[in-house]
Amino acid sequence: MQQTDDVIVVSLDIDANENEEAVREHIERNGFEGYFAISPSVLTQALVDEYGTFIITPPLSPKILVNTDQTEAEALERGVKSAEELQALADEAR
Repeated sequence: MQQTDDVIVVSLDIDANENEEAVREHIERNGFEGYFAISPSVLTQALVDEYGTFIITPPLSPKILVNTDQTEAEALERGVKSAEELQALADEAR
């Protein structure tokens, strides 16, 4: 998905066994765009508390959509989404 002025992609690595170098190599190897961070355990736990354990289950391809004014957030339906699907959901959130 292409980042724009009002669509920002933020990816959190929740694997406590990975480090910045592993994340950076993954980004570069796959040509990903966006912002990437290693989630602190307190943030990971807050996400689980809010959305359930599926949010930290990578094979389920979890995503959270936050609206433009950052007043609402929702977990998207589980599973891989195409760039077109994500763009349509982002357009609806505006």
